Amino acid sequence: MPEFQRVSALAGLAKPGRFGADNGAPGVTLSVRHPLSIVTVIARKGKSKLLSEALAKQRGIGVRWAGPDQYFAISEGALYGDLKKKLGGLASLSDQSHGRIVIRIEGPKARAVLAKGTPIDLHAGEFPVGKSALTQMAHVGVHVTRVGEDAFELSLFRGFAESFWEWLTLMSEEFGYRVT
Repeated sequence: MPEFQRVSALAGLAKPGRFGADNGAPGVTLSVRHPLSIVTVIARKGKSKLLSEALAKQRGIGVRWAGPDQYFAISEGALYGDLKKKLGGLASLSDQSHGRIVIRIEGPKARAVLAKGTPIDLHAGEFPVGKSALTQMAHVGVHVTRVGEDAFELSLFRGFAESFWEWLTLMSEEFGYRVT
């Protein structure tokens, strides 16, 4: 039986290197977080509080708000089976690992790049580390999470990855960017 290998939606397109303006250090660094396990977690009726408490106890995974009583759970290791055992009675789960891509943008100009495409106020006082929001960028639905002072992760459907990457790199050119 053949062994399947997960391939990033941006394989061959997100090539490492330095691009755009070359006047000092690059303003942003872009990277594709791959492979990742991504699971949508939706609270069952009447279980919102218990689910929130159970998710807060999880270690080694990122839990990100994705709507009322909805979360994305993200991990570099296998995730769905473990969450199903721990949260099965509290939530409905859906493995999104093959259907979504996560792009990390970081650096002193990361917020300026993202501001070109979203109306969300990304200033640290309004959008602190750990906060997530759903928005549109480049006509694509994007889940944005601030993961550091100058770092954000963008999750979107895999089918839009190429066009979104082209938009993101174009918006980054004036600041210079590095792909890792």
